[in-house]
Amino acid sequence: MEENSTISKYCSSKEHHNEIAISFCQKCEIYMCSKCDSIHNNLCPNHQKYDINLKNSFFSNNFTGFCRIKKHHQIQLEYFCKTHNELCCAACIAKIKDEENGQHKDCEVYSIKDIKNEKKENLNKNIFFLENLEKNFEKKYDEIKDIYNDIINEKKELIKIIEKMFEEIKETVNKREQELISEINNQFNDVYCSEDTFEKSKNLYKKINTCLNKGKNLNNNFTNSDNINNKNDINLNYFINECIDIEKNINEIKNIHEKIKKCDINFSTKIKFKSEKEELNSLINKIQNLGQIYQQKNYSYFEFKKYPLNVSLNEKRKFEISGEYNNIITKTGPEGWMGTICENNFEKGKIYRWKIKIIKSQKKHIMVGIAPIDFDINLSDYTNCGYYFYFYNSTLYSGPPYSYYGENSFLDKMDNDEIVIIANLNKRSLKFIINGEDKGESYQHIPADKLLAPSVILFNQYDSVEISPC
Repeated sequence: MEENSTISKYCSSKEHHNEIAISFCQKCEIYMCSKCDSIHNNLCPNHQKYDINLKNSFFSNNFTGFCRIKKHHQIQLEYFCKTHNELCCAACIAKIKDEENGQHKDCEVYSIKDIKNEKKENLNKNIFFLENLEKNFEKKYDEIKDIYNDIINEKKELIKIIEKMFEEIKETVNKREQELISEINNQFNDVYCSEDTFEKSKNLYKKINTCLNKGKNLNNNFTNSDNINNKNDINLNYFINECIDIEKNINEIKNIHEKIKKCDINFSTKIKFKSEKEELNSLINKIQNLGQIYQQKNYSYFEFKKYPLNVSLNEKRKFEISGEYNNIITKTGPEGWMGTICENNFEKGKIYRWKIKIIKSQKKHIMVGIAPIDFDINLSDYTNCGYYFYFYNSTLYSGPPYSYYGENSFLDKMDNDEIVIIANLNKRSLKFIINGEDKGESYQHIPADKLLAPSVILFNQYDSVEISPC
């Protein structure tokens, strides 16, 4: 229904008609300011009065018994529109629909008296629902908190994997870049001359000239053997040292000169870098599409053990394993309790959900739950080594530390042939969702010293169940 969110109501008293109303009396059909409200409380304490707050809307959220639509606000709410689940007035259900009337003329409308019992019944159902929700909310929140923390940790691990992968790519790309740059430098130095050689060539002429003049002077000063072979050893040492120095300079000049010549000789040689556009595009495309984010259940299908199972070596009393994932078990032997365990054991600290669906059963003599993976298939009393729910009468059976034998589970009897089981290996608890309702944990503080897996126990011949994740 349309509401006017800007109009304020004023006191119905002539003396206070400029005062904003704070309440409304349904019986008197008047709006009252604070002064009138005080008087009215003393004179008419039994009248149906509603406080109103007009700061945010026409009647805010306060019920007055009158229609909330602006032009109907003096008409009482006497009808209920089931189509829109709201109260309405006579103008709202008028036969002719126009701008002001007939908003609910085509709806399923009842008198408020006729709808009373239905609303009362719904109220009781809602109270029951909220009571159950309130009772289990704290436990449910703790479970959701555990699951949320696991999700956050998994998210962080995935981000770390992605970051590590791309760090490796960056390191490899950077390494290859440096290798190619180094190879180019080496190629240019080998084919042409290095930058260092070029810088030295700037002073080569001066070096040649200096070396030449030094050689001529040395040769003029020691023209005869007497000057060299006289008794003055200092002159001889000097001569030899200067010759050695000239020889070293000439070797350096030759080396630089040879390197400079390469620039001219190898000028026609071109050094290229080969990188095909297709190769680069292919590499970029691979990097752009590298990795895949996808959703996968964090559990695999539980597979029943494939080997023939027997009790007391009686080969006639065994199971048949079938299904795409070896997840359907059928008891082919005669009557008698027989149990089996799944191949896939739980990982400690995780939460697992799976469902058991009855494919065929005579009397629902079927127990489902969990057991240690060293489950002894030759035991006559399987409940001593597991934690089970019994389909037949909704009771609990288990071994130590509970030792339940037909204990009342306080769970509803099955209305269908499917049950959801949740094993919280972090809290070491087990619960059964019956008819879609979660009524808390049936087992708590399950021993953590053994690896566990889903388990099934059947009694009647040809009874068959299917296990699958959910």
